[in-house]
Amino acid sequence: MDLRLVAVQIVRKALTAVGRGGSLPGRLALKMDSHFIEKFHMPKHVILVTGTNGKTTTSNLIAKSIMQAGLKVINNSRGDNLNVGIATLLAGNSDANFNVQADVAVIEVDELTLYRQFKALRPTALVVNNFFRDQLDRAGEMETIIRKIEEVTENFEGDLIMNGDDPNVVRIAENTKKAKVHYFSVGQNEVSQKTTNEASEGKFCPHCGARLV
Repeated sequence: MDLRLVAVQIVRKALTAVGRGGSLPGRLALKMDSHFIEKFHMPKHVILVTGTNGKTTTSNLIAKSIMQAGLKVINNSRGDNLNVGIATLLAGNSDANFNVQADVAVIEVDELTLYRQFKALRPTALVVNNFFRDQLDRAGEMETIIRKIEEVTENFEGDLIMNGDDPNVVRIAENTKKAKVHYFSVGQNEVSQKTTNEASEGKFCPHCGARLV
Protein backbone atom coordinates (compact mmCIF):
# COMPACT_ATOMS: atom_id res chain seq x y z
CA MET A 1 0.00 0.00 0.00
CA ASP A 2 1.30 3.43 -0.95
CA LEU A 3 0.14 6.08 1.52
CA ARG A 4 0.63 8.94 -0.94
CA LEU A 5 -1.61 7.21 -3.46
CA VAL A 6 -4.22 6.53 -0.78
CA ALA A 7 -4.14 10.21 0.23
CA VAL A 8 -4.69 11.27 -3.38
CA GLN A 9 -7.58 8.82 -3.72
CA ILE A 10 -9.19 10.18 -0.55
CA VAL A 11 -8.93 13.74 -1.88
CA ARG A 12 -10.50 12.67 -5.17
CA LYS A 13 -13.40 10.92 -3.42
CA ALA A 14 -13.98 13.94 -1.18
CA LEU A 15 -14.09 16.31 -4.16
CA THR A 16 -16.43 13.98 -6.03
CA ALA A 17 -18.74 13.80 -3.00
CA VAL A 18 -19.21 17.58 -3.02
CA GLY A 19 -19.72 17.71 -6.76
CA ARG A 20 -16.26 18.86 -7.73
CA GLY A 21 -14.01 17.09 -10.17
CA GLY A 22 -10.98 18.54 -11.85
CA SER A 23 -7.34 17.62 -11.72
CA LEU A 24 -6.44 18.78 -8.20
CA PRO A 25 -5.75 15.19 -6.99
CA GLY A 26 -3.29 14.67 -9.84
CA ARG A 27 -1.63 18.00 -9.17
CA LEU A 28 -1.19 17.02 -5.53
CA ALA A 29 0.20 13.60 -6.52
CA LEU A 30 2.78 15.02 -8.91
CA LYS A 31 3.94 17.55 -6.33
CA MET A 32 4.60 14.70 -3.92
CA ASP A 33 6.21 12.50 -6.58
CA SER A 34 7.14 13.71 -10.06
CA HIS A 35 7.32 10.06 -11.20
CA PHE A 36 3.81 9.27 -9.93
CA ILE A 37 2.38 8.22 -13.32
CA GLU A 38 5.25 5.81 -14.00
CA LYS A 39 4.38 3.76 -10.91
CA PHE A 40 1.05 2.47 -12.17
CA HIS A 41 0.68 -1.08 -13.41
CA MET A 42 -1.23 -0.42 -16.60
CA PRO A 43 -3.84 -2.71 -18.19
CA LYS A 44 -2.87 -5.13 -20.93
CA HIS A 45 -4.18 -2.70 -23.55
CA VAL A 46 -3.35 1.02 -23.43
CA ILE A 47 -4.56 3.21 -26.29
CA LEU A 48 -3.31 6.80 -26.48
CA VAL A 49 -5.05 9.38 -28.67
CA THR A 50 -3.29 12.58 -29.72
CA GLY A 51 -3.29 15.32 -32.36
CA THR A 52 -4.42 18.92 -32.59
CA ASN A 53 -8.14 18.43 -33.24
CA GLY A 54 -10.66 15.72 -32.43
CA LYS A 55 -8.84 14.00 -29.56
CA THR A 56 -11.72 13.95 -27.10
CA THR A 57 -14.32 12.82 -29.63
CA THR A 58 -12.03 10.09 -30.97
CA SER A 59 -11.00 8.76 -27.56
CA ASN A 60 -14.60 8.73 -26.33
CA LEU A 61 -15.80 6.85 -29.42
CA ILE A 62 -13.05 4.27 -28.98
CA ALA A 63 -13.80 3.88 -25.27
CA LYS A 64 -17.55 3.46 -25.79
CA SER A 65 -17.01 0.92 -28.57
CA ILE A 66 -14.79 -1.18 -26.31
CA MET A 67 -17.27 -0.88 -23.43
CA GLN A 68 -20.02 -2.19 -25.70
CA ALA A 69 -17.85 -5.25 -26.27
CA GLY A 70 -18.13 -5.96 -22.54
CA LEU A 71 -14.70 -4.81 -21.37
CA LYS A 72 -13.98 -2.44 -18.50
CA VAL A 73 -12.47 0.79 -19.79
CA ILE A 74 -11.00 3.88 -18.14
CA ASN A 75 -11.00 7.08 -20.17
CA ASN A 76 -10.37 10.78 -19.52
CA SER A 77 -13.66 11.52 -21.24
CA ARG A 78 -13.69 15.24 -20.41
CA GLY A 79 -10.40 15.85 -22.15
CA ASP A 80 -8.14 16.32 -19.11
CA ASN A 81 -5.14 15.39 -21.23
CA LEU A 82 -2.17 16.93 -19.41
CA ASN A 83 -0.12 15.09 -16.80
CA VAL A 84 -2.24 16.27 -13.86
CA GLY A 85 -5.44 15.06 -15.51
CA ILE A 86 -3.92 11.71 -16.43
CA ALA A 87 -2.56 11.26 -12.90
CA THR A 88 -6.05 11.96 -11.53
CA LEU A 89 -7.59 9.41 -13.92
CA LEU A 90 -5.16 6.65 -12.96
CA ALA A 91 -5.33 7.33 -9.21
CA GLY A 92 -9.11 7.23 -9.31
CA ASN A 93 -9.18 3.88 -11.07
CA SER A 94 -6.53 1.87 -9.25
CA ASP A 95 -6.13 0.00 -6.00
CA ALA A 96 -3.77 1.10 -3.23
CA ASN A 97 -0.87 -0.68 -4.91
CA PHE A 98 -1.00 1.17 -8.24
CA ASN A 99 -2.83 -1.63 -10.09
CA VAL A 100 -5.18 0.01 -12.61
CA GLN A 101 -8.58 -1.67 -12.39
CA ALA A 102 -9.53 -1.96 -16.06
CA ASP A 103 -9.15 -4.18 -19.08
CA VAL A 104 -8.31 -1.26 -21.35
CA ALA A 105 -7.13 2.32 -20.83
CA VAL A 106 -8.08 4.83 -23.54
CA ILE A 107 -6.22 8.02 -22.73
CA GLU A 108 -6.28 11.31 -24.57
CA VAL A 109 -2.85 12.95 -24.42
CA ASP A 110 -1.95 16.49 -25.43
CA GLU A 111 0.32 16.40 -28.47
CA LEU A 112 2.72 18.85 -26.82
CA THR A 113 3.37 16.52 -23.88
CA LEU A 114 3.05 13.11 -25.57
CA TYR A 115 6.81 12.67 -25.78
CA ARG A 116 7.03 13.02 -21.99
CA GLN A 117 4.05 10.75 -21.22
CA PHE A 118 4.73 8.01 -23.76
CA LYS A 119 7.23 5.96 -21.77
CA ALA A 120 5.34 6.29 -18.48
CA LEU A 121 2.01 5.17 -19.95
CA ARG A 122 3.50 2.26 -21.92
CA PRO A 123 0.93 2.26 -24.75
CA THR A 124 0.09 -0.72 -26.91
CA ALA A 125 -1.52 1.54 -29.53
CA LEU A 126 -1.27 5.20 -30.54
CA VAL A 127 -3.88 7.10 -32.56
CA VAL A 128 -2.75 10.33 -34.25
CA ASN A 129 -5.47 12.54 -35.73
CA ASN A 130 -3.78 15.58 -37.27
CA PHE A 131 -1.44 18.51 -36.73
CA PHE A 132 -2.39 22.17 -37.05
CA ARG A 133 -0.59 25.32 -36.01
CA ASP A 134 -3.25 26.61 -33.64
CA GLN A 135 -0.94 25.60 -30.79
CA LEU A 136 1.87 27.99 -31.72
CA ASP A 137 1.26 30.16 -28.67
CA ARG A 138 2.33 27.19 -26.54
CA ALA A 139 4.50 25.08 -28.76
CA GLY A 140 6.60 27.06 -31.17
CA GLU A 141 6.93 25.51 -34.59
CA MET A 142 4.79 22.50 -35.47
CA GLU A 143 7.96 20.85 -36.71
CA THR A 144 9.24 20.63 -33.12
CA ILE A 145 6.16 18.71 -31.99
CA ILE A 146 6.36 16.27 -34.88
CA ARG A 147 10.05 15.56 -34.38
CA LYS A 148 9.54 14.83 -30.68
CA ILE A 149 6.77 12.37 -31.49
CA GLU A 150 8.97 10.78 -34.15
CA GLU A 151 11.63 10.22 -31.50
CA VAL A 152 9.36 8.36 -29.07
CA THR A 153 7.67 6.26 -31.76
CA GLU A 154 10.78 5.33 -33.75
CA ASN A 155 11.21 2.01 -31.90
CA PHE A 156 7.60 1.62 -30.76
CA GLU A 157 6.44 -1.98 -31.24
CA GLY A 158 2.70 -1.51 -30.89
CA ASP A 159 -0.02 -0.36 -33.29
CA LEU A 160 0.03 3.08 -34.90
CA ILE A 161 -3.40 4.19 -36.14
CA MET A 162 -2.72 7.20 -38.34
CA ASN A 163 -4.67 9.76 -40.35
CA GLY A 164 -3.58 8.99 -43.90
CA ASP A 165 -4.93 12.34 -45.12
CA ASP A 166 -2.37 14.36 -43.13
CA PRO A 167 1.15 14.04 -44.59
CA ASN A 168 2.71 15.17 -41.32
CA VAL A 169 1.01 12.26 -39.55
CA VAL A 170 2.05 9.86 -42.32
CA ARG A 171 5.60 11.10 -41.89
CA ILE A 172 5.64 9.82 -38.30
CA ALA A 173 4.42 6.41 -39.45
CA GLU A 174 7.12 6.24 -42.11
CA ASN A 175 9.78 7.00 -39.50
CA THR A 176 8.87 4.06 -37.27
CA LYS A 177 10.92 0.87 -37.54
CA LYS A 178 8.93 -1.73 -35.62
CA ALA A 179 5.33 -0.59 -35.23
CA LYS A 180 2.33 -2.09 -37.00
CA VAL A 181 0.92 0.83 -38.99
CA HIS A 182 -2.78 1.22 -39.85
CA TYR A 183 -4.20 4.19 -41.77
CA PHE A 184 -7.65 5.74 -41.76
CA SER A 185 -8.99 8.29 -44.23
CA VAL A 186 -12.10 10.29 -45.10
CA GLY A 187 -13.54 10.44 -48.60
CA GLN A 188 -14.93 13.55 -50.23
CA ASN A 189 -18.47 14.52 -49.26
CA GLU A 190 -20.89 17.44 -49.42
CA VAL A 191 -19.02 19.41 -46.74
CA SER A 192 -15.51 18.85 -48.13
CA GLN A 193 -13.49 22.02 -48.79
CA LYS A 194 -10.94 22.79 -51.47
CA THR A 195 -9.15 25.55 -49.54
CA THR A 196 -7.77 25.88 -46.01
CA ASN A 197 -7.17 28.74 -43.60
CA GLU A 198 -4.48 26.78 -41.82
CA ALA A 199 -1.08 28.39 -41.23
CA SER A 200 1.77 27.85 -43.65
CA GLU A 201 3.37 24.51 -42.69
CA GLY A 202 0.18 22.52 -43.00
CA LYS A 203 -0.47 23.80 -46.50
CA PHE A 204 2.56 22.06 -47.97
CA CYS A 205 3.66 18.45 -48.26
CA PRO A 206 6.62 17.78 -45.90
CA HIS A 207 8.17 15.46 -48.51
CA CYS A 208 8.02 17.36 -51.80
CA GLY A 209 7.00 20.87 -50.72
CA ALA A 210 3.99 20.96 -53.06
CA ARG A 211 0.90 22.87 -51.95
CA LEU A 212 -1.83 20.58 -50.66
CA VAL A 213 -5.29 20.88 -52.17
